[in-house]
Amino acid sequence: MVLTSAVFIFSSSVFIMIDCRCTLLAILLAFFCNVVEIESFTTPTHTSSTIQHTTSTQHNAGFMDDLSKFFDGLGGGNSDSDSQQQNDEIDGVYTGSRRIITVPAKSMKAGGLRLYCNLYLMGLQNTPEDGCWKASKADDSEVNLRYKDLSGSIIIRFTDDGITVDRLGSAPSNKYLMHESVILNGFLDELKAIVFDGDISEANRLLTLVDDNDIEKNREAISFG
Repeated sequence: MVLTSAVFIFSSSVFIMIDCRCTLLAILLAFFCNVVEIESFTTPTHTSSTIQHTTSTQHNAGFMDDLSKFFDGLGGGNSDSDSQQQNDEIDGVYTGSRRIITVPAKSMKAGGLRLYCNLYLMGLQNTPEDGCWKASKADDSEVNLRYKDLSGSIIIRFTDDGITVDRLGSAPSNKYLMHESVILNGFLDELKAIVFDGDISEANRLLTLVDDNDIEKNREAISFG
C-alpha cells in the first residue's frame, strides 16, 4: 500500500513537472512568435517612415533652394545693371558735380551759339516760379543757374566739342529736380530748333550734331523728363 502510494505520488510529480515544462515551452514559443510578428510588421513601417522622411527632406531642400533662387533673382538680379549704371556716371567739370547732358557737336559757330544760348538761359531766372534761379556767368563759355534753396546748381558749358550740362549738389531737393527738368527740357527744345528748324543749310547753322538723335537721347537723363 505504501509502495503504491509512493508510485502514485512520483507519477503525479512527473506529470506536474512535464506539464509545467510544456506550459513554459508554450509561453516561450508564444513570446517568440509575437516578437517575430511585431518585427515583421514594425520593420517595414519604420523603413517606410524613413523613406517618407528622406523624401520629405529632399522635397523641402529642393523647395528652399528654389525659394533662395527666387529671392536672389529679386534682390541680386540687377547687381550687374546697378554696377553698370554707377560706372556710366561721369564727374562734372567742378568737384562734387555730375554730368547730366552731353551734346557732341559736328560743327558749331561758337560765338553766335554762345550769345544766343546765354541770352536764353539768363532769361530763365523766373522759370517756372519767380526768383527760383539766380544766373551768373564766369565767361562766355559758361552759364550758372543756382537754385533758390541752394541745394543744387545747373552748369551749362560751351566747348569746341559741344555742349555739356552738369548738376552741382550732392543732395538736391525734389523741388529743385522738378524745376531743373523744366529748364533742361526747354534748353533741349531750343537746341533742337537751332539744329533742325527753318530752311537753313547745314553749313550756315549755329550747331549741327554728330548724331541727330543726341538731343532726344539726353532727355532720358532728366529727372522728371
